[in-house]
Amino acid sequence: MPRPRRRYPLRRSSEARREQILTAAILLFGRDGFHRTTVQDVADEAKISAGLIYQYFRDKEDLLFAAIGEIFDVYNREIPLAVQQHTEPFAQFKAAIQTYCRVVDEHRGAALLGYRESRSLSRAKIKATMKKELQSTSLLAGCVERCVTAKIFRPINVDVLTYHLVVLAHSWALNAWRLPRLTREQYVEDCLDIILKPVLAG
Repeated sequence: MPRPRRRYPLRRSSEARREQILTAAILLFGRDGFHRTTVQDVADEAKISAGLIYQYFRDKEDLLFAAIGEIFDVYNREIPLAVQQHTEPFAQFKAAIQTYCRVVDEHRGAALLGYRESRSLSRAKIKATMKKELQSTSLLAGCVERCVTAKIFRPINVDVLTYHLVVLAHSWALNAWRLPRLTREQYVEDCLDIILKPVLAG
C-alpha cells in the first residue's frame, strides 16, 4: 500500500525550499532510519524532484548532517535574541534556558534524530556537529558565568551546571508525556527551583 503523503505549502524562496527538504528528511530519517531512507523517499515526501535536493545537499549524509545540525542553528539564533531583552544576569539566564527548552520542544524530531543517527555521520561531520553543539551550550554557560560574576550564584563548576541544564531541556522533549499537567514553562521553572537552590549565593 502506498505511503500517505504530506501536503507541503508551495514556497518560492531558496531558504524555505531548503527547510521543506529538511522537514521531510527529519521525518523520514526519524521514522524509518537513515540507512533505509533514500534521497528519492525524501523527495517524494517533500513533493519535489530528487535532483532539486542535490542543488542544496551534496549527498544523503550531507542531508543528515544538516538535519541534525538544524537545531543548533536555531539555538544560536534564538537564545541571543532572548537574552538581549534583559539586562539583569539572572533574568538573562532564565530567558536562555526557557528558550533552549522551547527550541528543543519545537524541534523534537531533529533533537531525537541526533541521538539516533549521529553515528551514521563520518568522523569529520561528527566533529563538526560537536562543534556546533558546543557553540550552542556556550550560550548557556555564558549566562551561568555572568550569574557567578554577579554573585547571584556561588562559585561553581560552570560546565557541570550547563550540562545539567542541557539534560533538563532534552528530558522535556523525551519525557514530557510523563508530566501531562505541566506546561513546558512550568516544567523549566520547577526544575530550576530544585536545581538552583544549592547554587544560589546566600
